[in-house]
Amino acid sequence: MRTILDALRHHATATPSRVALRTEAGEAVTWAELDARAATVARALVTQGIRRGDRVAILASNSLVWPLADLGALMAGAVSVGLYPTSSAEQVAEVLIDCGARLLVLDDETQLAKVRAVRDRVPALETVVTWGPAGADAVPWERWLDGARGELPAPPAGEDDAVLIYTSGSTGVPKGARISHACLVASAQSIAASLELTPADTALGFLPYCHAAERMFGHATRLWVGIEALLVSDVSGVFAAAATYHPTLFGGLPRLYEKAYEAMRAAESSAATADEARDRVEVARLAHFGARVRRVTSGGAALPVAVAEYLDAHGVRVLGAYGQTEHLCVAMHRPDRYNFTSVGLPMPGTEWRIAEDGQVLVRRSALTFSGYWGREDETREAFTDDGVWLQTGDLGSLDAEGFLTITGRKKELIALSSGKKVAPLPIEAALTDGPWIEHAVLFGEGRHFVTALLTLRGETLRGWAASAGVPGSAVDWRSHDAVRAAVQAQVDRVNATVSRPEQVKRWVIASEPLTVASGDLTPTLKVKRREVTARYASLIAPLYD
Repeated sequence: MRTILDALRHHATATPSRVALRTEAGEAVTWAELDARAATVARALVTQGIRRGDRVAILASNSLVWPLADLGALMAGAVSVGLYPTSSAEQVAEVLIDCGARLLVLDDETQLAKVRAVRDRVPALETVVTWGPAGADAVPWERWLDGARGELPAPPAGEDDAVLIYTSGSTGVPKGARISHACLVASAQSIAASLELTPADTALGFLPYCHAAERMFGHATRLWVGIEALLVSDVSGVFAAAATYHPTLFGGLPRLYEKAYEAMRAAESSAATADEARDRVEVARLAHFGARVRRVTSGGAALPVAVAEYLDAHGVRVLGAYGQTEHLCVAMHRPDRYNFTSVGLPMPGTEWRIAEDGQVLVRRSALTFSGYWGREDETREAFTDDGVWLQTGDLGSLDAEGFLTITGRKKELIALSSGKKVAPLPIEAALTDGPWIEHAVLFGEGRHFVTALLTLRGETLRGWAASAGVPGSAVDWRSHDAVRAAVQAQVDRVNATVSRPEQVKRWVIASEPLTVASGDLTPTLKVKRREVTARYASLIAPLYD
């Protein structure tokens, strides 16, 4: 099988009645139905005039429209382009203009309103198809499919672009990473081998489909192996879905595991006896992961060691992974070879080395992207001068057993006025490896010492106030002497493990959490340093007085 479309056709033929996708509304779509419905979408696209290589964009939550539109686009020979459902109208325009999409599929009035606000700035966009309510400027999904008369083109080749995955934009304007059909297959094979996946596995699809992890670790891998998935439209409902669906696979971002950890710790601390504590922790575990989970993975950022160790001790072994949109399958722990301080071992098909400056380099292979859409210069800059090695931009080290540890971000080094370079990521990760601090953002560029903007964990704050009998609100509690002492203790613990120039000399607590909605975090929950620096400049400046 050369593409995931070949895998889809194989499942549709070999196991036509097996369920491929389920929705929260109770709809079950078999492999045969998924193949047939995606083919209808492909014919509608061809009827619309979409040709091989044209871009088809999708702006929707994790509903059935996403995989249908995506697979239909691939069958039509088009390039599928995902947009984050949380994108602003301006961000939607940015991506649509950059990729030159001729057709856009979206799912509801909220997304349609965004497109209407910028439609006059996107001249290449000819057609908008909406799964939900439409208007004069959009075609209803069912009516659009009714007109499907086109013949399917020849299957795409492995080297053809399959999808554009736009980087999350934590350091600048998002770029579309070109992922070929061959790259999708190679990535799915590498993931399946690392986790020992089988068609008997089941999973949840809850991260945005446009994110590299859901698109490749999730969607493509499930298609390749033949894994059934429940689509969860809102990440806030993921634990409830797991508790009722009982998936065997659970892959998420660190914050999800931190929430599960906090809930399990709270259940444990509320018990009167050791037996009761054990029972309550088990109930909390089942409420977050279900009863059948056998593989749990985390990526996107560092998972605090304390969280990983606690979950492992209570039956949830979280296997950390590391990769980038440009080469997703870099490192992962294995079920029988793992630890909680590194990002893992090389995944099948990946070769790496550490450059003289400490940067992690990954050999170009079938697992590597084909370049940035419309950005030849930036594509060349992504690789070493000989074009052989992808420059990850991350600093790392290898231990005697071959495990890779990420020690910092080359492009995010803070240059102090003393000339000392400080890698903020490991220090920020260490600061959040405890009960009080949820986010930490370091500052100090051009200054003579490091400072930090901190946000606190709401559950810890509320628990402390309740146990201490302190009235008021979170705003009052953040300035309480006992809270500040606890936070300082956590900062002191981290400061004791780093060099003097790397120590956080002063810090300030933000008045509200960093969120995606506020623009402080990317959709994958990474800190947008530029935005946070600008927004909280008035809080940071006094720290240097």
